[in-house]
Amino acid sequence: MIHISDSDLALLKSETKIGESLGKLTEEQLEVIYRNRLFNMFVPEEYGGHGLNLVEGLLLEEQLARIDGSLGWTITFGAGANMFVGYLDSFLAKMIFQDKKVCFGGSAMLDGIAKEVKDGYIINGSWKHIVGITHSTILTANCHIERDGELLFDDKGAPIYESFFFFPREISIVKDWKTMGLEASGSHSFKVVNLKVNKNRAFVIQSDKRVIDSTMYKFPFAQFAILTLTANHLGMQEHFLEELKRFFDGEIQNQFFKFKDELYYNYLDKFNARREQFYDLAQKAWDEVGSNGVMSEATEEKIDVLCKALVHKGRASILNVMPYLGIYAVTGANEMNKIIRDILTASQFSMLLPDSLE
Repeated sequence: MIHISDSDLALLKSETKIGESLGKLTEEQLEVIYRNRLFNMFVPEEYGGHGLNLVEGLLLEEQLARIDGSLGWTITFGAGANMFVGYLDSFLAKMIFQDKKVCFGGSAMLDGIAKEVKDGYIINGSWKHIVGITHSTILTANCHIERDGELLFDDKGAPIYESFFFFPREISIVKDWKTMGLEASGSHSFKVVNLKVNKNRAFVIQSDKRVIDSTMYKFPFAQFAILTLTANHLGMQEHFLEELKRFFDGEIQNQFFKFKDELYYNYLDKFNARREQFYDLAQKAWDEVGSNGVMSEATEEKIDVLCKALVHKGRASILNVMPYLGIYAVTGANEMNKIIRDILTASQFSMLLPDSLE
């Protein structure tokens, strides 16, 4: 487990309002992140990382999101993307990870085309909402493969695609992150126009394509991703609970509601039960992959269902409490409002959207 000093934790927290006004993490926050190698929490030690297991990483991401939503969200995306080291050409990976500030940022959407040419590809495309793009040293994106003028599809009609990585000098940033929350995550878009890249810029994020043989790279990436995002939601919900207690205790506003204990402790009990479920399933999934080398479809489904439920039940709980907080909950200059805005924004991430009408 990574131990972050009290002074570093205090610095991360003290800079949150500045980061929100800038629309990105501050240089002081980034220095703490680099010093503690937080973007490299899942990266193997041989590449300068901590090599945390899944549950250790989830606990850390939850802790960071409890400090601030944008902070936890940005570190989580960077740490998740830096894990791509296990799928890259080994020589290139070693070169890239010599940089102590290495941070991958990218999109899971298939919004580009890679035209096969001699010795490589020509890339065109645009990808939205790249978390932490302003400090990313590597950008990744998925591209539909084109060969001999035809886009390729498999025998089930699904697009055949690969992931590619680019350097900041090769892309153009489109500053379009204008949301009500997670403002300091700086999640702008980028585009690439007629960029020629070598074949070794392509990689496939699948356990059978891994170049590092460890449980982390046998663990299916889709389940890894949704677990890490849910850990962020848990952290933001804990932050809301802390602020709610301060409110009801009169530290923020000298008001008393006869039902404040019912509201707070009912929410707290339900939250703790959901959190316990989450970590119990995450540990079982990690152990399953460690023992068997693969994850069963049943476990994949359990993760998907539980994570979506935790996110949306947590959001619903907050919306149920809001009417009892008065104008304070919707006043933009205070911490409570910021937490609510961050949670609502994070809940809109495509991977976390419900599969059916509730």
